[in-house]
Amino acid sequence: MTRQRRPTMDDVARASGVSKATVSRVLAGVEGGCSAATAEVVRATARRLGYVVNALAASLRSRQTYTIGLLVADVSNPFFGGIAKGVEARLSQTGYSVILGNTGNSPARERHLARVLIEKQIDGLIAAPSAAASDHLLEVQQAGIGVVLVDSDLPGSGLDSVTIDNRGAAEAGVRHLLESGHRRIGIVTGPLEAMFDQQRLEGAQTAIAAFTAHGAELVVAGADLEAGGGEAAARSLMAGPAPPSAVFVTNNMMTLGFLVGLAGLGLRVPRDVSLIAFDDQDWYCVTTPRLTAIANPGQEMGFLAADRLLRRLAGTPPEAGGGLLDAKLIRRDSVRALHPAEVT
Repeated sequence: MTRQRRPTMDDVARASGVSKATVSRVLAGVEGGCSAATAEVVRATARRLGYVVNALAASLRSRQTYTIGLLVADVSNPFFGGIAKGVEARLSQTGYSVILGNTGNSPARERHLARVLIEKQIDGLIAAPSAAASDHLLEVQQAGIGVVLVDSDLPGSGLDSVTIDNRGAAEAGVRHLLESGHRRIGIVTGPLEAMFDQQRLEGAQTAIAAFTAHGAELVVAGADLEAGGGEAAARSLMAGPAPPSAVFVTNNMMTLGFLVGLAGLGLRVPRDVSLIAFDDQDWYCVTTPRLTAIANPGQEMGFLAADRLLRRLAGTPPEAGGGLLDAKLIRRDSVRALHPAEVT
């Protein structure tokens, strides 16, 4: 039986009516050089013919591996899953493949995986760091590898980033609690190793500082960013003689744990405590009550991070300040407005 000949780049060029160089640029994800319509014709023709990029040959010619590293803190967390989905959606339009690394919220593991990816000679790295200290990411940059951070920023480092205004979003959320009459507000956060947790705590504190004459804040920093930390925080905050009337939780997994902890104490939202949670998730809308939340657009962040990295790899630096996305406060049913007599 004669083996069928594999289609070549020359075949794609002839069938598309363009040059081989144009096919090469389009399938490598390099922007410019042809119209969007022509690029789509090339990609459609490659799919129809069953053309597969010879990654090894392309790598030897260009001294690129056409691989991108992606480091996330927890692949089981829907927020990071959204980031990965956005990255893959953008890179699937190019000839790049993704190597996924799960750091497990461990700075030490993140450091190890970053060095492994350098050894793999990746062309670029997208990272959602689990800690504020990110010297290992600077090592990646110093190795000549483009780096884009997601949901984090290192001012002055030269690293590109895609993030939201964590301080402003947290301030807006806690201000909503204050405007609803709450003065004794609890804050549940992670261990404050990650930049986003630090910024969200600062934003919440800024909002509360405007009302210092009326009350004080209660902060519980969990040992991790997992549901167990949120459950422990619920017991710590709500089982005492003077529990808060409202709580702000800075991430989705701890929110899940906090709700479990409340149920174990026989407490309900918002009857016994009002609640605002970060990282709006699909399940926030199917709880009773539906949770008021701050939407953190993970999938959009992943798509934009991949796009900014591709631009850097193509020699076109992305626009300054273009990596800041909106995080909206979505008001639902988990915040109860206090009667003036209830305000303490």
